[in-house]
Amino acid sequence: MLLNCTYLIAQERVVTGKVKDPSGNPLPGVNVNVWGTRISVTADVTGTFRLPVSSESSVLVFSFVGFLQKEQKVGTDSTFNITMAYDNADLDQVVVVGYGTSKRRDLTGSVYSVKPGQVTGTPTFNALEALQGRIPGMDIQRSSGGAGSGVSVQVRGIRTINGTDKGQTGAVSAPLYIIDGFQGGSISDLNPSDIESVEVLKDASATAIYGWMGANGVVIVTTKKGRERPRISYNGYYGVNGYTQYPKGRTGEDYVKLRREAYRTTIGNYPASDDVLFTDPYELANYKNNQWVDWYDLVNRNGIEQSHTASIQSGGDKTKVFFSTGYYKEEGMLRNNDFTRYNSRLNYDQRISNAFKAGLSTQVTYTNTNKRYDPLTQISSVGPLGIPYDSLGNINVFPQYSSPTLNNSKVSPLADERPGVYKDNTIRGSVMTNGYFEITPITGLSIRTNLGTTLTFSRQGMYYDSLAIRRKLSGLPNYAEQATIFNRFYAWENVITYSKKIADHSVTLTGITSYTRSDEDGNDANGIKLLLPSNQFYRLDGTELNSRLISSYLVRTTTMSYAGRLNYTYKGKYLLTASLRADGVSRLAAGHKWDYFPSAAVGWNLHQEEFMKDMYFVNNFKIRASYGVAGNATIPAYSTQNLIDPYSYGQGFGDVSAYQYRFATVTGTADLGWEKTATQNLGIDFAFFKSRVFGTIDAYKAKTSDVLLKRALPLSTGIDNIWQNVGETENKGIEAAISVVPVSTRDFRWTSTVTYTTAREKITKLIDGKDIYGSPIESKSLLLGRPVNSYYSYKKLGIWQNDEAAKAATVFVGATPFKPGDIKVADIDGNDTINTKDYTYLGANTPKWFAGWQNTFTYKGFELSVYMFARWGQMIEAKFMGRYNPSGLGNGPANFNYWTPENPTNDFPRPKKDAAIGSYTGYTALNYIDGSYLKVKTVTAAYTLPVAVTRKVYLEKLRIYATANNIFTQSKNKLLKNYDPERGGDENGPLSRQIVIGVNADF
Repeated sequence: MLLNCTYLIAQERVVTGKVKDPSGNPLPGVNVNVWGTRISVTADVTGTFRLPVSSESSVLVFSFVGFLQKEQKVGTDSTFNITMAYDNADLDQVVVVGYGTSKRRDLTGSVYSVKPGQVTGTPTFNALEALQGRIPGMDIQRSSGGAGSGVSVQVRGIRTINGTDKGQTGAVSAPLYIIDGFQGGSISDLNPSDIESVEVLKDASATAIYGWMGANGVVIVTTKKGRERPRISYNGYYGVNGYTQYPKGRTGEDYVKLRREAYRTTIGNYPASDDVLFTDPYELANYKNNQWVDWYDLVNRNGIEQSHTASIQSGGDKTKVFFSTGYYKEEGMLRNNDFTRYNSRLNYDQRISNAFKAGLSTQVTYTNTNKRYDPLTQISSVGPLGIPYDSLGNINVFPQYSSPTLNNSKVSPLADERPGVYKDNTIRGSVMTNGYFEITPITGLSIRTNLGTTLTFSRQGMYYDSLAIRRKLSGLPNYAEQATIFNRFYAWENVITYSKKIADHSVTLTGITSYTRSDEDGNDANGIKLLLPSNQFYRLDGTELNSRLISSYLVRTTTMSYAGRLNYTYKGKYLLTASLRADGVSRLAAGHKWDYFPSAAVGWNLHQEEFMKDMYFVNNFKIRASYGVAGNATIPAYSTQNLIDPYSYGQGFGDVSAYQYRFATVTGTADLGWEKTATQNLGIDFAFFKSRVFGTIDAYKAKTSDVLLKRALPLSTGIDNIWQNVGETENKGIEAAISVVPVSTRDFRWTSTVTYTTAREKITKLIDGKDIYGSPIESKSLLLGRPVNSYYSYKKLGIWQNDEAAKAATVFVGATPFKPGDIKVADIDGNDTINTKDYTYLGANTPKWFAGWQNTFTYKGFELSVYMFARWGQMIEAKFMGRYNPSGLGNGPANFNYWTPENPTNDFPRPKKDAAIGSYTGYTALNYIDGSYLKVKTVTAAYTLPVAVTRKVYLEKLRIYATANNIFTQSKNKLLKNYDPERGGDENGPLSRQIVIGVNADF
């Protein structure tokens, strides 16, 4: 033993050094650890440290709150001078940009970076949802509260009428997603735990290198790579979901009272007995037996959400490997609604020699989704009286009757929960494989080729029994359908980069060629009257032959692009970026397929000038300006051609039918060309007081010309629709992100970040200088001077009151005057007659501003994080408002305050016996209300165990946390008191609240 100890002591040596901050001041309190051992010291008041190491391969790890962790290999040195960077606005931080990287100090475009902790801060399967409100200029909303639902994303508003969703009018203008340098993948397939960083490119200078594909912004996602220090990690959480809030239906005395008021309005007095209110004997019997039902409680349940991810990071000087595998499961608040995802990722990078390196990244994702026909609509239609279950506990299809009847509207909201009655299942598999090979023949020159492919297959199967809600409401027989889609995307890109530094001048030249091809083929078959319902959608040959429908298709699009970019800096103070890209797209008409998209940007690092040297509190101050043009050609393939479609209904020749082809409903356009957006951007980046205050502010203006639109044509032309370049739009806004570190001590740190975006958008030109009214006119019309997604209807001023009876009698609908209790509609043309000429602009679903506020408090190993989000000034189409039932039949939200002589509210009109809401003039205006809200989005409490404790159990890090998401929402409009307006007004799929407990462990 003595000999062994002597040998070990002989191998050990002592290293010393000093740790400083970026200004050169000593940094006391820094923890210095020899990686993989329990040897650890703390730097003294002068920043000096001294500790033993066992070999030249030992690695020193420097960590301190408020600074980026730093690693230093010992080698043969015995003395070290270490400078640690602030973990705030690090100007030397490497930022991923289009086809390359850049230091933050050298950026000229509007680029916003997201740290990994923000991506995993919200427990969700989709990384984008975790970024809501955290990126200025990027508006993110969850599309539904159903299990596995996605999000809608807009970068700097809607500038194109048809969006980027295969040219659908009013679709969201989605950004381009680049994953590890390759396009074609889906960000919803990514496991958030695999993401290293996210960069959002917003202005034309930053996005122009991607040409037309980046017209609506670019989101660059970088996943984790291998590292020299091996690490095995586990990230997991488990939690419970429940609806945030949703208006409950009327029940008990509240339900009967509405019927009494409806009776009084029509008859003139209250009924002598409540029996006359119930014309249905079965409903009356249920009322007398006190058989009240809370359908909302019966339909809903607490959902479950869980995620588990294991990963390995390893490698050496030449080889780096990252591998992960993950499992995610969400059970929705409706039974038989769930989402399951399995995925795995492998990133492999290999340096073959000093001049050659190659790499491969591949991801496999499998999802299984079961959807439900949302019964909340049916809850608003079926009365709260009845017997939901029989004596054996089985669901009564007609809970208000002792036996089935022909009154199909009274189907139970629970009907789809019976075994074998309803099935909507989608399975999806995706394989994304990308590889690169890079040569560096001489210093400064690199030649890289990227080859990537994404293969996605999905199958959706549907079966609706004749007693399922949607079939029984329509009185239709059972229905079965199966649809398959197979997508193949290929991308081949070549990138040449040359960098040269001569004295104070630095130049980087980049040349790019890019080819993409997308193939999609699909098949769909459906039929009715399936002989054996247990076959569901697997034996469609068992459906009725004469009504069976089969269809299939193939769509192929290709693009070819060439681009060049110049980056120039002088003394690190003066920056210039210029690029030009030529894009060719197969979708457009012959002679119009190619176009050119230039951009230029300049930057000035003002803080490096001599006249700023005495302003010691300024750590960074940069002014940026850019201008560029981007294009959009996202229309359905073959839209410029005249096509024929098979017509499934046969043309009769005697007793023999012959199938036929007919011209497609969309005619070709020989001169259809590019939609172009010219964007100006002015921005500043700043950091003050040793980066205790830092941030960025941008102002932009974008004008889009030759906007693409699918126009409806008069029937007399014999053509339904045609694609044309029809008009212009304008977007402008201001974006800001400001972070402060009010307190930063050795043990306690408080950081606060505010992001704010205010924007305006409008249509400035249409083809004939007139508004284009769509169908429905209320939500699909294009209005000059207004945003793309505007609402156009009657404007509700309130309810006519008793003291306004004389005035109401002078305003007519046809020959009928208004009276107290009716909806008071704005008389736009002032002629005392209300008709569709009084339709007016009500608002748009785009907010006037949105903002996020993140506060994080850390004390030693404890952490408390609170994030708030606000979206203000948008109007929503609150469809559930149309569930006000003025006759009292069926049901409706209990919080709707209706007018009576004793209750002169301005919310909803006076009830009427046997009246539908559609019988009230101006009823459509009820649906359009202010959707502004403030939300406490996420609260996280966490504890990270001390290193001295975790290493005793061979752990590098162990963090335990609890997170609550969608905790509280305050709406501006009182009518949304029990509704989360982020859902956008839809009565189905309300958003959920999550409470989860999780752990992050590194071995």
